[in-house]
Amino acid sequence: MFDIVLDGPGTGAENMRRDLELSEGVRDGRRSPTLRLYTWNPWCVSLGRHQNDNSIDAEYVRSRGFDIVQRPTGGRAVLHANEVTYCVCCPVQDSLEARRMYATVHGLLYQVLSSLTTDLSFASVDADLRQHYAANGPMGQVCFTSHARTEIIWQGRKVVGSAQRVQDGVLLQHGSILCGPGHEQLAECIRTDANLRTSLTESIARSSATLSDAAGRTITQYDVIDAFQAFLPR
Repeated sequence: MFDIVLDGPGTGAENMRRDLELSEGVRDGRRSPTLRLYTWNPWCVSLGRHQNDNSIDAEYVRSRGFDIVQRPTGGRAVLHANEVTYCVCCPVQDSLEARRMYATVHGLLYQVLSSLTTDLSFASVDADLRQHYAANGPMGQVCFTSHARTEIIWQGRKVVGSAQRVQDGVLLQHGSILCGPGHEQLAECIRTDANLRTSLTESIARSSATLSDAAGRTITQYDVIDAFQAFLPR
């Protein structure tokens, strides 16, 4: 279904540049539909394409040694920490096909990740993300405080967070596959007061889970990449 590209860790700018190059290659016919897997060094806060960077405390983020980058896809802020990120690029005819591809990609991820833990669920839930992202305040700035349709979850908590865009007939879809802790530190990076930051930390904990949580043992980034290689040989 997809060619697979395995990259090592990259900075925020490097990773987004590679994803855009991949999208351009698919658009120009130089590349087949492709799934790219990669990690981040240093950890990086990414903002959705239309998200205002004033929501992030850039001084604090940089004091922690984290990167900041704007994604070409939609959605809201993510701290890319102990995770594997995927990028899918493929041609689509229209927005309906893009929505179907969102579900198709999550179905593929579910099959792969279920080889690491059998406790995952492939959910269909009715959340209005437009309303969530339009909300004022810190809750509306964070990816892992909401669910969309066809999500991969564990005990009602999201394990993979995804966002997409379609431009010039090419779908570019990003997603964070949470392996272990770290992403919840995004709450410290949001510009807000101490009380709201505590609420945001609690909301991320309630709404998200890692593969290690689901498996009851440590699942590393290497475990995830190995699982993809076994399922989609290069």
